[in-house]
Amino acid sequence: MKAALDTSAFIYLNDFRKFDEILTVQEVVNEVKDKVSSMKLSGLNFRIVEPSDNSIKEIKKIAKETGDLEKLSKTDIKILALAKENNCTIISDDRCIQNVAERLEIQYVSVFNQKITSLITWKKYCRSCKKFYDGKDICPVCGSKLVRTPSKSEKVYTSKTLYAKKMK
Repeated sequence: MKAALDTSAFIYLNDFRKFDEILTVQEVVNEVKDKVSSMKLSGLNFRIVEPSDNSIKEIKKIAKETGDLEKLSKTDIKILALAKENNCTIISDDRCIQNVAERLEIQYVSVFNQKITSLITWKKYCRSCKKFYDGKDICPVCGSKLVRTPSKSEKVYTSKTLYAKKMK
């Protein structure tokens, strides 16, 4: 398996033998600070690859559509772009990364947590006015702080659930 590793993968995984090729971005390497993870990193054969500006723009566009852009770090966006460009499986527990990866049909694997089960589109919601708004933090009507809430959710189908669905 060709894998794009997020910081959590370098920190928490101990066995990297199942990966034929490991790619990451420099920002991930910079985030690995503890001694054990740094030692692990120094013993691994991986490549640091910088994704193109076009791929980063595409990821930002999709992340904006899903409502995940404000929650994704620059590093997260670059990992998604790297995986898209290089046809990698992303190894990450980050739910926002998984949500955008699902939308882009990028394969992903969680380290500890279960994979997401729903593809969520997030919007900003005013609890006072009971309305959704795009790209704002404060309600333009009443001035209340907007909260991030799911506005649409679609079931994520794994290969097992797709097979079961076809059999019905």
